[in-house]
Formats: sequence, C-alpha cells, structure tokens
Amino acid sequence: MSILSIFTIGLYAADMDKMSLERCLELSAARNPELQKSALERRLNAPGARAAWGRFLPSVTLGYSIDQSQFYNPTYLNPDGSVATFPRLDTLTTTYIDSLGYVRVSPVPTVRWMQVPEGKRRSSALALRVDETLFDGGRNYYNLKSVVLANQMRDAQYRRSEMQVRAAVTRAYCNAVTAERQLALAQQAVNQRRLLLVLAKVRLETGSVTRRDVLQAEVELGRARSDSLEYTLAAKRAIEDLNLAVGLTVDTTHTLTGLEPAFDPPWDVRTLQELAFSHRQDIKTLDFRQQIQRNDLKSVHGDYLPTLTATLMHSRSEQSGASVGWTLDPRNRYTEVGLTATWLLFDRFTRSLQVEQARVNLNKSAIESSELKRALQRDVNAALERLQALYQQSIVSEQNARLAEQTLEFERERYRLGSATQIEVNAAQLSYLQSQTENISIAAEFHIALSDLEQAVGLPLRGQR
Repeated sequence: MSILSIFTIGLYAADMDKMSLERCLELSAARNPELQKSALERRLNAPGARAAWGRFLPSVTLGYSIDQSQFYNPTYLNPDGSVATFPRLDTLTTTYIDSLGYVRVSPVPTVRWMQVPEGKRRSSALALRVDETLFDGGRNYYNLKSVVLANQMRDAQYRRSEMQVRAAVTRAYCNAVTAERQLALAQQAVNQRRLLLVLAKVRLETGSVTRRDVLQAEVELGRARSDSLEYTLAAKRAIEDLNLAVGLTVDTTHTLTGLEPAFDPPWDVRTLQELAFSHRQDIKTLDFRQQIQRNDLKSVHGDYLPTLTATLMHSRSEQSGASVGWTLDPRNRYTEVGLTATWLLFDRFTRSLQVEQARVNLNKSAIESSELKRALQRDVNAALERLQALYQQSIVSEQNARLAEQTLEFERERYRLGSATQIEVNAAQLSYLQSQTENISIAAEFHIALSDLEQAVGLPLRGQR
C-alpha cells in the first residue's frame, strides 16, 4: 500500500470519528439504502422515454430459416381403395400422332418398375417484415405525455425520499446525542453518589450520623451504577441505529459533536405554507398522477376511433435436394404491401366501463389532492408552533438546570457540614437529574421538531436563519 493511500485512509478515519449532524446528513445522501433504491428508480427515465418515442416508429422483423425433411413411403393406395406396398410394376400405354395427324395408341406397352419412394429435401427462406401504425386514436401520443410525467414523478419521489432520510437521520442523531449525554449524566451521578458515601462514612466516624445513612448511601450508589449500565447499552444501540440510518456498518464508532443550541424560529407561517405548496414533493407527485390519469382518460376515448396500420413484407425462399446445400441467397421472391383499417364498432360495453373507471380515478385523485393541500397548512402550522414552544421550553429548562445544580451543590455542602440530612441531598440530587434529563430531551426534541418542519415544508431550513 502506498504512503498516499495510507494518508488518505487515515484522514477518512479521522473524519469518520468526529460526526456532526451535517456530516451525517452528507454521508446519508450517498450511503442510505432507501435513497439508493430510490435513485435506481430514476435510471428508468431514459429507457422509458426512448420506449415511448419508439412506439411512433415501425417494427422491423428479420428472419432466416433452414430446414431439412426426409421421407420414406412404402405403401400406396389402389383405385379400389385397398392398400398395397412397393415395389410395383406398372404397364403404361403410350399415344402418338401418325402422319395423317391422328392420335394412335402404341401397340407395344411401356413397362415401369417403381421402387419405394424415399428421399430428402432442403429449403432456405429469408423474410423481412415492417409494420407501422399510422393512426391509433392518439394512444401513443398520450402514452408519451404520461411517460414524461412518470419521469418527473420519479424525480419528485427521489427528492421526497431525500427529505424522509434527512428526518430519519436527524432523529437518529438526536437520539444518539441524547443517549450519550444521559450516559454522561448517569456517570456523573455515580461519582456524586460515591462522594456522598465517603461523606456518610466520615460523618459516621464522627458520630453525627448512624449506620443507616451509610447503608442508604451504598444503596443509592448501587442504583446509580445500575442506571449507568443501562444508559451504556442504550447509547450503544442509539449509535447502531444512527449507523443504519446513515448507511454505515453497524459497528462504526463516532465521537458526536453534539447539537447546536435552540434558537428562536425566524420564519412566518404564511411564508412556510407558500414554500410548502411549491416544494412538497408528495403534492407534486399527486399533481403528476392527476395529469397521467387525465391522459389515460383521453387515451381510452381513443378506443372509439379506428386504427390504421401499414405492412410491408418481403421474403425469399428456395428448395433443394439432399445433395444441394442451404443458401443465404434464395432465388424465389415474394413481396407484399398492405394497408389495414380496423374499427371496433361494438365491444359489449367494455370501452364505456374503461372510460368511466378512468374518470373515477381522476376524480378520486382530485379529492385526494384537495385533502392533502388542506392538511399541508395544518402540518406546517403545527410543526412551527411546536418548534416555537420547544424554544421557549429550552429557555426555562436551562434556567431550571442551573438552579437545580446550584441547589445540589448547596445541599451537599450542608451535608458535609452536618446541617442537612441525606434525604435532603437525595431530593436535590433527584431534582438535578430530572432537570438535566429534561434539558437534554428538549434540546434533542427541538432539532427533531426542526426536521419535522423541514419535512412539512419540503425544503431544508437548517442554517437558513
């Protein structure tokens, strides 16, 4: 391995070790399996368009065939209907025209000995056929329009998958950061419980507390250690979920850089709703589907019109015996040119059913589109209100966390001086852990809510403030 390769791998490993949310989103755009599958669907765009245009072109069929047959017929049928077998002797009378112009029968019959008929035959054939549909009631035209719309639908579905992957990766990253911070908080609680146990033992030696306080401190330390182990497993599972969402191997390790502080959302709900109407890919997909169904309805109406097709066929063939080989240049020629008009006058009401079914599908899509657009306004409004509420909660949560930390330090100092009981310290410790956990959860929920707002709008908003 070259020095350059080693250096490149080292840089990649170092970059993978530190993972920010933006880096995870960047990697998921290239590695996420669901996004890769959606990208594969887009590879059908070009072949689909070529196939739609190809329906306007004639179909050309070229064929070449060779065959060989062998026959052996040992029996024949007599005039009276009986079956006889070869060989046989035939006596034939011959006629001739005399000098006066009369037809005479030869007085000497001709005798012919016939053996069993048998032999081989070979044949060669070359054929070229061209078929072109001159008029089909507009079906090929509307099919071409629908294929173009189907390609646009695949592009819209891919962009929608991008937003869904962004939301999934953001949620997984926030859960991983939350799990790591909760693990750090649990380990901090273990250290605090251990210090409290040391203080309880010191006070026991001085006689200011009883053995019961020491035992209680040991119990609380055991609980803290158990919680720490539980959070360790939860952090590991959260990292694995993040790896799966990004598209990395499950055992890839990271150092998460954390989350940015919550901010006051600067967006106006009306502006976001207008952006959603123009960027939500599910709305675009539904609009494309409606246009395809409208084309289908027009195409079905074309079934009431006649079809006109033209045909050109040219073939060459040649038959030969067993001693003559096959040929690529047969001498017998045959050419046919045809023009066919077909008009189905009565089909037992099948076309009327197809027309009505196409019309029903179109009307159902129109209702679905209307419902989706009404729900869009609600989704954007709810997502923005939740984001604003979480920002306000984050301010209160940070204040509570600071106050709870100050209270815990105060109660621990009082306990060290002998003016506070272990119950008071435990209550302060519990309040501190609850406030820190709430602060961690609100920070993660804020970024998850921001991702939900992005998905409701259909446009990345992170960094656009």
